[in-house]
Amino acid sequence: MIVDVAIPVRVANSFHYLIDESSARDLSMGSVVSVPFGSRTTYGFVVGFPEKAEVESSKLKNVLDVLVANPVFDEQMFKFLKWVSDYYCHPLGEVIATAIPKAFWTPRKKIAKEIKRSPEARAQNPLQIEYELNPFQKSAVESILELSETRPYLLHGVTGSGKTEVYLNVLESMIQKDKTGIILVPEIALTPQLTQRFSSRFPNQIAVLHSDLTPKERIQQWDLITSGTAKIVIGARSAVFAPLKNIGVIVVDEEHETSFKQEDSLRYNARDLAVVRAKLLGAKVILGSATPSVETYQNAISARYVHLKLPERVNKRAMPKTQFVDIKDKHQWYSQDISWLSRTLVDSLSKTLQQGQQAMLYLNRLGFAHFLFCSDCGHTWRCRNCDVSLTYYQNPPILKCHYCGEQKKVPHSCEVCQGIRLDTMGLGTEQVEKTLQSIFPKARICRMDRGVIKNKKDLERILNRIHEREVDFIIGTQMIAKGHDFPGIALVGVLLADASLNLPDFRANERTFQVVTQVSGRAGRADTPGEVIIQALNPGHPVLLAASHQDQEEFYRTELATRKLFQFPPFHRAVMLRFQHTNPQRVETFANQVVRIIQSELNRRFPKCQILGPTEAPISKVKKMYRWQCLVKTESVKEIQTLLKMLFDWEKLQKSNVKMAVDVDPINLL
Repeated sequence: MIVDVAIPVRVANSFHYLIDESSARDLSMGSVVSVPFGSRTTYGFVVGFPEKAEVESSKLKNVLDVLVANPVFDEQMFKFLKWVSDYYCHPLGEVIATAIPKAFWTPRKKIAKEIKRSPEARAQNPLQIEYELNPFQKSAVESILELSETRPYLLHGVTGSGKTEVYLNVLESMIQKDKTGIILVPEIALTPQLTQRFSSRFPNQIAVLHSDLTPKERIQQWDLITSGTAKIVIGARSAVFAPLKNIGVIVVDEEHETSFKQEDSLRYNARDLAVVRAKLLGAKVILGSATPSVETYQNAISARYVHLKLPERVNKRAMPKTQFVDIKDKHQWYSQDISWLSRTLVDSLSKTLQQGQQAMLYLNRLGFAHFLFCSDCGHTWRCRNCDVSLTYYQNPPILKCHYCGEQKKVPHSCEVCQGIRLDTMGLGTEQVEKTLQSIFPKARICRMDRGVIKNKKDLERILNRIHEREVDFIIGTQMIAKGHDFPGIALVGVLLADASLNLPDFRANERTFQVVTQVSGRAGRADTPGEVIIQALNPGHPVLLAASHQDQEEFYRTELATRKLFQFPPFHRAVMLRFQHTNPQRVETFANQVVRIIQSELNRRFPKCQILGPTEAPISKVKKMYRWQCLVKTESVKEIQTLLKMLFDWEKLQKSNVKMAVDVDPINLL
């Protein structure tokens, strides 16, 4: 018999092998087999049983062994994975390998030796908790549960409007109908809080999937799902592949977050895959956000999505009051040495501390300072592997690259002129913490960033301290802006609010608007009125004003008009081609060759397509690899897919040692 096998290698097509009929009886779609591939032996996934081979049967190699006879995916999941492969122009075998934990490709007898499978607990009935929905929440739940509506739902609610309670009520209805659900969150930091809330409503029916799980924990969670014990899966982006049966709803909480996008290998967006998977299964999909992505908002106002609004906070709590501080004005500085901190913010922090309330300060910069430099000759310390300066950390004193992880001891003198007048430039969360501790020596201060949170235990410890009111001031990066519900936060300070507006990215305005709105929304979520102080060099910038005034319609109207004018998403689709090599001349030459081929095809077959580049990437070298890129824009994804399939057949591309990565619907242009 002939069997079609998808192998997890960077080759577009699957491969035909022969297998004897006795072994074939154990096989089905989704079985895992051992096969020869070139000069080595590897594994592959069975994806079909063709009647005829692409070549003569005598030239086909034989399947060596059946590793896992029971299918690791069913036909419904295969249809979804095949769509992912086609859309993102990524090899099917690698898509399957990404979607399914490696332990599930291993013979189960081997797994049994490695871990003790968790017992299948009997699912209990949901614990009913009385909670009175407000009219907006009731309307949203009723609209979502209407059987006649098949479009995705945008649940567009201001921060603190009770979106999670809408999710819970919809899931409650689904589980009563013997259906299941997936809840996607953008950050592992949100998983413990959300899991606790869902577990109280649905005890013993929750499975959790995210990248911080150990292999043992991951396989135990998958066992809960595949056995049918778990009815709800909560997790980060990879949870979109969870093998639940009879899915009734998929929720994408904080759908605008860029962390739903996988940035290497299979570059998928979990939000978009949630929409596709729900459509293939006939399930509901809810995209929840206080600041929807521009693409999602456009889908809502054009009626491709159902636009549900939660315009007020739970219990009609007031939105926080916002004021701006122009940090260019020296009279606003806390001191001549501390120009990034205003007296207005310090006074409000002091008041908050005296009243026994909590404050949060946001700055999206790790470390103590951006870089270290010599005051005598101007030399700066840069990474040997990447085209970036090394970030200065003071505790412990090191210079660190955030791209490749290279670290150096902080020098005592300049390596160029031997001068000893070394100084730092820029601001990081470590410096903010040290400064505030010196101003408020009795304040209990903690940081929430990747510098102090190394694992989930660190995260849980900090979250517990915040909720138990054992912390007065919280300093953090984007981690603190992503959907946390901290009732004790009365004051939010945003430092360098307009820094991200200057990034070379057409999404810079959108991201700044979202993060300022989101972090501001952490204030005043309980009975205490909230206050927000935004420090900026240009406090009159329209994006900051729109965020502070909750004027979302004005922001989206302006941003959509700009995107349409310059033919960017959501009005045009985009694909980023990235080229990498250790030789700068070779990668530049190859990028130009590829673009010339694409350009000739665009002129001949796709006149409405555009190509921008090739050009050196804004960060031109990462991990010793020189980087070039080009952006292809078109009104049709199918045109780009046709173009890329043609490109993959190009002989020079197949033989070249220059790496080319395809990023469909790119989020990061740097």
